[in-house]
Amino acid sequence: MNWANPIQKLRDNLPILKKILYLLMAAAIVFDILNRPHEVHFFGDKIPAFWSVFGLVCCVLMIRIAKGIAHAWLMKKEDYYG
Repeated sequence: MNWANPIQKLRDNLPILKKILYLLMAAAIVFDILNRPHEVHFFGDKIPAFWSVFGLVCCVLMIRIAKGIAHAWLMKKEDYYG
């Protein structure tokens, strides 16, 4: 199977894909607001949509930190081999 075709289709339809993913994130937050826990075990259980937002923020932070580390340690100058 040629994997270039599906990836190219996703790249061609990137605005639609972004809208779908934003809708899924919003749906997860709305579900978290509507689905209240019966008992509060942690401080975040008292705040509506805390765990959804917490997961999103942590995911973005991990990506940014990983990109920063990769840029600092793995990037070489253009004339590194020359």
